[in-house]
Amino acid sequence: MPHVRCPQDTEHARLIEQYTALLRLTERMLQLSHDHEWEQLITIEAEYVTAVSRLGGPLPIEHLDEPTQKHIGELLEAILDNDMRLRQQLVERRDALGDMLQVSRRQQDLHRAYSGGKVVNAGSRFRRNPS
Repeated sequence: MPHVRCPQDTEHARLIEQYTALLRLTERMLQLSHDHEWEQLITIEAEYVTAVSRLGGPLPIEHLDEPTQKHIGELLEAILDNDMRLRQQLVERRDALGDMLQVSRRQQDLHRAYSGGKVVNAGSRFRRNPS
């Protein structure tokens, strides 16, 4: 006799599918950050937020059997680990951008100091007169 799936089995499978999809998204986001694909990362992050909102609130843990709880727990642990690693990479990126901005500001300050605060058109100063 074939096994008939009850609504509870279907719900458990749906939850596992949703958390698996979240894990895949975090893995993709982590890879994009490794590859410095920041624009694509933002796009995938929007998908991630949408997927999280589809979960619909707290996990109904009391209605899940032990194997499903264990499986979802493992998925959540992997998702959170990826999230932590991604956040660390984003902090590193933020710091690198901050350093670049600081260098740019110093260059602007030096330019202002040596040009007396005025914009210098060096092209007109060094052109030779055809006379």
